[in-house]
Order: sequence, then structure tokens, then C-alpha cells
Amino acid sequence: MSLLDDAFALIFSPTRLIGFIIPDVVVEEVHRDQLVITDHPVEQGAAISDHAFKMPSEIEMRCGWSNSTAGTTGYVQAVYQELLALQQMRQPFSVFTGKRSYSNMLIRSLEVVTDEHSENALLVTVGLREIIIVSTTTTSAPKSQQSQAARTTSIGNGGAKQVQSAGSYSTPYRGPQ
Repeated sequence: MSLLDDAFALIFSPTRLIGFIIPDVVVEEVHRDQLVITDHPVEQGAAISDHAFKMPSEIEMRCGWSNSTAGTTGYVQAVYQELLALQQMRQPFSVFTGKRSYSNMLIRSLEVVTDEHSENALLVTVGLREIIIVSTTTTSAPKSQQSQAARTTSIGNGGAKQVQSAGSYSTPYRGPQ
């Protein structure tokens, strides 16, 4: 999704959107952005950090839907089926929250609790995680620049070879000196 698409969606979309599903209410959003800082021990046992990398963004949203929104008794079941279908598709989608927009997200988990007070409502905790999409290309290096040319090159006929005796070039191993 381009920056222009994100801006358009933030301006003209509802304030909260999970793929194409609009929650009736969002009770809580937990945004998680983590950085992994590498540690490596050195000579005297102290750890040094030589680089860091960003983990995929995660969001946990507690959302609610009610049958009274659509005026029908099957509305919350239909919304729940839409959430399950969105998770099952395993296709990245965008998520818009009150704080920011995310692209390339997947539903990691859906947690629904129903009791005597919430039979006609859908209260769901949606766990979402960003997936990192990269482009790869395949290149080939000249055989002369390959570190293990014998393993990575094709076999060819090199002609007849003369075997030479090792003669005086070999000495028996006498162990460490």
C-alpha cells in the first residue's frame, strides 16, 4: 500500500478498521514495536552490542460487536465468521487504529469469550502481526570466484592425467613437537 493510499484511508475510513471489518467498539489497543539489540561476549566476558534489528510490529485489539447494531440476531455470528475467514485467507491486509496505520498484517490469534452477559455480543481479542515481505533475485557468479568450485561447478572432461609418485615429498607424522 502506498503512502497516498494510507493517507486516503486514514482520512476517509472509519477510525478503526481490521482489513475490511469495522468494529462497533474498540475497548483497548496495545501496539508493540520491538528492537532486538544483539549481545556478544568478548575477551574479558563483557558483552558488546554491534547492531540491532526491528521485529515485526504487533497489535492486540479488544473489539466488540452487538446484534443491536444490525438489528438482527445473527449479526455477531456473521462478524465472527468474517474474522475467521480473514485469518484463514492468510493474505496481508491493512489495519487502521486511532494511533497509526499498518500494512502487511495477518491475524495471529482470535480469542472470544462468551458468557451469560455477552451471548448477544461478540467480544474478541484480535492479535495481529506484521509480515515482512522482501524481493529476492538470483544471480550467478563466475566459477573462478566460487569458494568451493569443486562442489558448485559442472563436471567436465579434463583429459588424461599422469599420476606422479609422492616420493620424497611425504614424511611420516610424528605428532606434536
